[in-house]
Amino acid sequence: MKQYYFTEAGYEKLRKEIESVERYIKNDIAKEIATAREHGDLRENAEYESAKNKQANYMAKLGLLQERFQNARIIRKSDLPDGIVTLGKVVTIKELASGQEEKYIILGDGETDIENSIISYQSPLARALMNHKIGDVIEVKLPRGTKKYEIQKIGFYEEI
Repeated sequence: MKQYYFTEAGYEKLRKEIESVERYIKNDIAKEIATAREHGDLRENAEYESAKNKQANYMAKLGLLQERFQNARIIRKSDLPDGIVTLGKVVTIKELASGQEEKYIILGDGETDIENSIISYQSPLARALMNHKIGDVIEVKLPRGTKKYEIQKIGFYEEI
C-alpha cells in the first residue's frame, strides 16, 4: 500500500477537494443526466452519453483522491530530523556551474506549487536531495540536463 505524505494543511485541502468532487457528482452531474434522460431514447442521446462519460471520469478522479486520503500520513515538524533534507524542509541549493542559488520547499504531491518553489518529494530534484546535509554535492538528471548542486541551507517549513 502506497503512502502519501501531507502537511496538515495539505491533508485538509485534499479532504475539501474530495467533498467538492462528491457534491459535483451528486448534484451537478446527476442533474445533467436527468435532463438528458428527459430527451428521449437513451441509445441515440449524445447529451446522455456525454453526461455519463463525465460521471465516470469524475468517479475515477474521486477514487484516486480517496485512495490518497485513506493512505495519507501527516508530517509534523517534531517527526523530522534536523540538518538533513527530508519532506517538510526548505532547502537552498547552489548550482555549481552557474553559482545561482535556488530555494525549494519539499512537500507532498498534492501540495506542489512550482510558482512558489514548492516541489514534490517524488520529483527528481527532491529525490536527489533527500537524506543529504549542508555542504553535500548532489548530481541530478533534470529535463534540461544533468546538473550538480551544493546544499547551502536546510530549514523546517514553518507551516507544518
